[in-house]
Amino acid sequence: MGRCRHYLEIIAAGKAEEAVAGLLREMSADPGYRGGIFILSLAFDAMGHRELAQEIARLYLELEPSGYWASNACAKLLEWDADANQVK
Repeated sequence: MGRCRHYLEIIAAGKAEEAVAGLLREMSADPGYRGGIFILSLAFDAMGHRELAQEIARLYLELEPSGYWASNACAKLLEWDADANQVK
């Protein structure tokens, strides 16, 4: 969880691209770092890539349906869906 929080701070600081690069390095070195998948979705959303973010969040939920970040991923997907419905 500590690694995830670190990358959340980087995203919050407006450095989503840096977070993506770091997360990809971490996940490459540690394939078991599943929480990084959900955080990666948040980074892509921060970069304006909402559809990619949604796909990545769904992938996280497929791999870790009861993982630490699962409730956050579900909530974020619902939020993104609501945003999309408001735009229509």
